[in-house]
Amino acid sequence: MIKKLLTTLVIGLGFSTTATLAVEYQSPRVLGMGGSGRAAPILTDSIYLNPSFSSFVQTYSLSGSYLWFDQGRNYNVSIQDSRTEMFQAGLGFTRREQGAAFNIGASKEVVDRLGIGLGSKILIDDLTHETTMNMMFSSSFIANDWMYASLIIDNLFETDNSKLHGLYRNFYVAFKFNPLKEIGVFIDPIYTPNYVGGNKSGFSAGFEFALLADFYLRMGKFVDAEVTYINTRGDGWGLGVGWLGPKVNFEFALHRVTSDHNASGLHTAHTTAMTIFF
Repeated sequence: MIKKLLTTLVIGLGFSTTATLAVEYQSPRVLGMGGSGRAAPILTDSIYLNPSFSSFVQTYSLSGSYLWFDQGRNYNVSIQDSRTEMFQAGLGFTRREQGAAFNIGASKEVVDRLGIGLGSKILIDDLTHETTMNMMFSSSFIANDWMYASLIIDNLFETDNSKLHGLYRNFYVAFKFNPLKEIGVFIDPIYTPNYVGGNKSGFSAGFEFALLADFYLRMGKFVDAEVTYINTRGDGWGLGVGWLGPKVNFEFALHRVTSDHNASGLHTAHTTAMTIFF
């Protein structure tokens, strides 16, 4: 049933290109690493960052998240099934004061260690009652045990109207390096050819340290990168922790914006999440 629903929605969403206020979701793991992590998202993160990687995360996951900052709150629930053979898919819903969003991601491993994915989003603006539908394409390649690489094109349908709302076509070439088993290094460069609000290129970079086998410490830095909860780009840093148990995952992160392209001052966000998986 869920597979049929996701198939219908992914196909159906691909044919609309209107635009509205963005309500994009990033998990505590991602924010704790400064917005990076696209080359190897875990659990339900692949729905929003890189759908193609869900082919390599063979779990069934149910997640809930809460984020609060100086301008409001975000709530998110997500579900993903990566255990099926035909394709792997997930569905997420995000709510905040100004709007809401539905995200869908589906992927398939086309050859060994190479996956391709398609994401779709519906963004709803409470103030204007406008609805936006757009798409994401991604591919992931696990070169070896110490390097992963992904190509992601977000907001495939860039129109004049979508650009008015900040929905520009974004290109990511993301990497994960594992110099040691306990350390993951993430680098997520972004390039937006038609962006006019500031620098067209930027990056997010982060580290993830495994401590005591199931406890994680995260930190990251971002420059001219997307800050989704304030719908702009900027500079800053993130810190986070996580605990990965046998069937449950808990996460918390602090995300600090030191400057942004809207010159709106400093922002600090706190976020927490719990995921059940099996």
